[in-house]
Amino acid sequence: MNNKGAKISRQEITMNPNRRETITLLAGAAGASIGSLSVPGIVQRAQAQAPSAKPNILFMLVDNLGYGELGVYGGGATRGAPTPRLDKLASEGLRLTNMNMETQCTPSRSAILTGRYAIRSGTHSVPFGGVDEGLTQWEVTLAESLSAAGYATALYGKWHLGSHDGRFPNDQGFDEWYGIPRTTDEAMWPGSPGYSASIMPPEQIMEGRKGEKSRELRVYDLEQRRLIDAEITLRTIAFMERQTQARKPFFAYATLTQPHLPTLPNPAFVGKTGNGDWADMLAEMDHNVGEMLDAVDRLGIRDNTIVIFTSDNGAEFVRPWDGWAGPWRGQYFTAWEGGIRVPFMIRWPGKSPLAR
Repeated sequence: MNNKGAKISRQEITMNPNRRETITLLAGAAGASIGSLSVPGIVQRAQAQAPSAKPNILFMLVDNLGYGELGVYGGGATRGAPTPRLDKLASEGLRLTNMNMETQCTPSRSAILTGRYAIRSGTHSVPFGGVDEGLTQWEVTLAESLSAAGYATALYGKWHLGSHDGRFPNDQGFDEWYGIPRTTDEAMWPGSPGYSASIMPPEQIMEGRKGEKSRELRVYDLEQRRLIDAEITLRTIAFMERQTQARKPFFAYATLTQPHLPTLPNPAFVGKTGNGDWADMLAEMDHNVGEMLDAVDRLGIRDNTIVIFTSDNGAEFVRPWDGWAGPWRGQYFTAWEGGIRVPFMIRWPGKSPLAR
């Protein structure tokens, strides 16, 4: 990372989630201590300027969003759908142009929550059937550290760090969770020719609470694939409302499932842009982010809430759901720039240089 005194250019900042920068920034601002590495000039200022009240954290992580999809990164209207809410968020805070993730979902999500190289946590790649999977239980996650610091913690969306009891989000520091334990392409299984649930049980939408076993709610099929991000958004907003009313700081981790294949928009957005499913999905994503941001404003907690938006890896590549990495070559599962460079923006009002 380049740090030139007190002034830091948005185009000069590089951030890698495989070190402890992100996790130290958030937990340090919350008053927790979980690591020694930090981003010079950013984390220290965040800690020095942290208010007496612990800041809330709204972390929105999307799935397979390419660098060039959003308007503020050269996409938006050129991809068939403007993204005004996300573009505005970028203008209100810090926008990174060299944010590098892992090339796959599981290791990047592991690095975000632990601040460690994923290979050290047993999460170096996306797990496939027949192999052991899940975040090692002795890891200290961001949710566990924030919980110890007095935070309410919740994950709504995709997990992909373990799909058995003992490995779910409520076993790794989250007070509650709702979503899918693995990946969205499994929504295609139930409707596939020759599919047998007796051979490979379908993925379930689940929910759970800390101290209890997670439970299955319904099969994650193509119908639910279209509906799940709206539900994630509603639950995230409801969680923020409850914690604000209870005057408790919160960590809301909204891990939206779009635009992972199959990239199918919510029925309310089908045909909205006139430019096909991908553009309709992009409009839906922008809308969902806007709904969560509006809730932060409505609750009167904008000035004391850290808002983060990013993607777990580079662009989707399976036709007809091809994503776009902007000027970069490659997609996720590749080590090219298009596989690792992703959008990233963070807003924390009044805590320059994090946000204006």
